[in-house]
Amino acid sequence: MAAETSSDDLDFDRAAPARVYVLLLGGRTAFAADREAYAKVIANAPDAGAVAKENYKFAGRATAQAVQEFGIGQVVNIGPGIQDSDIKMPSVEQCVRAVAPDAVVVAFDNDPVVRTHARTHSQRVLFGDVTDLDTILSNPALDDALDLAEPMVVVLAAVLHFVDDPAAVVAGLARRLAPGSLVVLSHATSTDIPDKDTRVGGMTKAYDDATSRIHFRSEEEILGFCAGWKILEPGLKDVAAWGLPEDEHGQLGEFVRVVGMVVRLPGRVR
Repeated sequence: MAAETSSDDLDFDRAAPARVYVLLLGGRTAFAADREAYAKVIANAPDAGAVAKENYKFAGRATAQAVQEFGIGQVVNIGPGIQDSDIKMPSVEQCVRAVAPDAVVVAFDNDPVVRTHARTHSQRVLFGDVTDLDTILSNPALDDALDLAEPMVVVLAAVLHFVDDPAAVVAGLARRLAPGSLVVLSHATSTDIPDKDTRVGGMTKAYDDATSRIHFRSEEEILGFCAGWKILEPGLKDVAAWGLPEDEHGQLGEFVRVVGMVVRLPGRVR
């Protein structure tokens, strides 16, 4: 079991994905290295902030829909991000509470700034690393809050594109979760990006010196992570369009795209 990272491990000289993300969402909890990386992202994709906001809304909307539709009462949010007071959108937990007030919602992050910031806002984010699922699903700090024998919803919003082997993460969840569990995921894609080599290459370089590098993958690769899972309607779509009327949104991102989907682990009939 990995020990929780202490505040002594804070690295303010390197950009961190969670802090760059909060800047894209309109928040301010960041440091100089994060602002530098943010500026490089925006230079290559001026619409990155708008797409990030749609991703944030997708995570809450899709998770609440999954909880409500399948009657699942426990949610694991991996990589929840920094709950900056300048972000005027409901969080995943708030969206879930709106449809299931008694649901258990537990958040995990390996970024100590995320966890420290949560404590200052009377919230709790436990240490957990998505590349070591035992730090999450077998975390002793859970105090039996989760029942691994029952289905749960796992949220991986804008997380897997910071992982070298996302297929291993999804396969690890398949081995550990109860049948009927769902995963809500979103991922930056290289599919249908104009001037792809320049745009994607520039955004990738923005994270070269960050604590985690970003990987833009094709839609085909993203679908491939979830082999053996059932992909729920409406399938893999731009986060701005997922779960909304067809005429409300199309593809939002012109220079950067993030796509999302919800998948279900087979084996249990509701």
